[in-house]
Amino acid sequence: MCYARSSIRSTIDRYKKACSDNSNSGTVTEINAQYYQQESAKLRQQIQMLQNSNRHLMGDSLSSLTVKELKQLENRLERGITRIRSKKHEMLLAEIEFLQKREIELENESVCLRSKIAEMERFQQANMVTGQELNAIHALASRNFFSPAIIEGGVTAYSHPDKKILHLG
Repeated sequence: MCYARSSIRSTIDRYKKACSDNSNSGTVTEINAQYYQQESAKLRQQIQMLQNSNRHLMGDSLSSLTVKELKQLENRLERGITRIRSKKHEMLLAEIEFLQKREIELENESVCLRSKIAEMERFQQANMVTGQELNAIHALASRNFFSPAIIEGGVTAYSHPDKKILHLG
């Protein structure tokens, strides 16, 4: 029974403490509300200042500025333009460098392709048969003088050992 009494007492004490905390929580809530109202006012003021600054940078609402403020604004703008031009110049130089490298690559590729074309033309000229030679070969082929394998280029020597090879030339 003793255990039940101490349990009840601790529950009652906790209840009393919670009730007294609730009465203080009203003041904590009020303090929090005041803090957030102050923060909200500060943020509204910062937003207003940023909007005014932005308007000034865009060249609007300048009539309210003094000569000193206009000079400061002009200096800020000139520094900004200098940084912008510097970055643009840097990017253009990088692009020029890339394009110059690409030009060299394309020139090298062009030289390589031209040499391959010249090589192919030399090869075709070396292996080219004139029109008269081609007509003579076809005439002999039509009389079955050459075996079909020789005409097609499949055999390089005459396949019958007892017959002599005829050389044209």
